[in-house]
Amino acid sequence: MKTGTDIVENSRFIRAIARNGGRLRERLFSPRELAGNPGDLDLAVMFSAKESVAKALGTGFDSSLSWHDIKIFINGSDVEVLLSGRALELSGSSEVLVSATRNQDTSLTFALLTEGE
Repeated sequence: MKTGTDIVENSRFIRAIARNGGRLRERLFSPRELAGNPGDLDLAVMFSAKESVAKALGTGFDSSLSWHDIKIFINGSDVEVLLSGRALELSGSSEVLVSATRNQDTSLTFALLTEGE
């Protein structure tokens, strides 16, 4: 079992993705993730979840792992994870579970990679 956790200061994150015409937003999130038109606080949770998953995978975001290799979807109170590319390779047969909470100031996520069968 492997774990990763992350916390994001929401206002700082929101300012960062608003700069430069939103280019950071497209760099961090795939068109599929953005298709549901998530709000800024959802994006902060999604970013934190990506960081948590990358930490649980044991790499963080190094040169071999793309932000788009980990896709995060917010569905009500559920956080769904879809891995592809290098993230999928690193996860092996593990299931990835993410728990998230947020308030107006911060987003906190915890990722758990369960042992494969």
